[in-house]
Amino acid sequence: MFNVANFLILKRIKQALGLDQCYMFLFGAAPLKKSSIEYFASLDMPLINLYGMSETTGATTIQNSADFRLDTAGWAVPGTDLKIDNPDENGEGEICMRGRNTMMGYLKNEKATVETIDSLGFIRSGDRGKLEPDGHLKITGRIKELIITAGGENIAPLPVEDNFKAACPPCSNIMLIGEQQRFMAALITFKVDIDPKSGNPSKNLTQEAANYFKKELGLDLKTSDQACSDPKVAEFIKKCVEATNKKSVSRASHIRKLKLIPVDFSIPGGELTPTLKLKRKVTEKKY
Repeated sequence: MFNVANFLILKRIKQALGLDQCYMFLFGAAPLKKSSIEYFASLDMPLINLYGMSETTGATTIQNSADFRLDTAGWAVPGTDLKIDNPDENGEGEICMRGRNTMMGYLKNEKATVETIDSLGFIRSGDRGKLEPDGHLKITGRIKELIITAGGENIAPLPVEDNFKAACPPCSNIMLIGEQQRFMAALITFKVDIDPKSGNPSKNLTQEAANYFKKELGLDLKTSDQACSDPKVAEFIKKCVEATNKKSVSRASHIRKLKLIPVDFSIPGGELTPTLKLKRKVTEKKY
């Protein structure tokens, strides 16, 4: 069955994209959405995650096509070591890396060097993750992105945000807020068209989002303003939040309040970095 699909469809898609001669599909920097990874995998274009830092001369882990997984960053490359520093009860902690590929330190900045490289030569990545029993590295978020509630709970926002995106296809971005607060709140945006020249988001819903609202809710919506003000959309978002909360590891990470934002996060808007990472402090202050 695969050979038939590959001959009739998949090979033609690769040719149309100019990727029919690619031996391997690699990505790094900002994390890709799970839906994007699954989509390309369905086209027989498995995206292989490279993980590392400039301070480690690029990639420190890589996937193996013989044991490929969509949700991990693979194993440490030969000659490098990985460790999880101060792991919690789930085995999650700071990802640290060591090897001949790591830097000696920051030029003329001893303070930053000491803060980044420990006594055993491991570089602190600032990323949070865990090692699977077979050595696969799973990245779960950024250490600096941890939200500490008023009750002292440490909440990793990324898994919660990913669960919401999976439950809510028309959603483009979500950001959890709750630092030193009694509960979690969320800012949510919808998928809108982007100006290809300026990179600025419009308020026109993408065809995908508009079709979803039409098919699932019976709504003929054209703009994000309409989506933000429609009672049926509000009820739908509430159900998506409830589905997300059921997957949360603790009640402290449940989303209790939300705000729908008509303008999507973007680089020109200041919410995203050039590598599409979310600027949480900037975005929280802005909204």
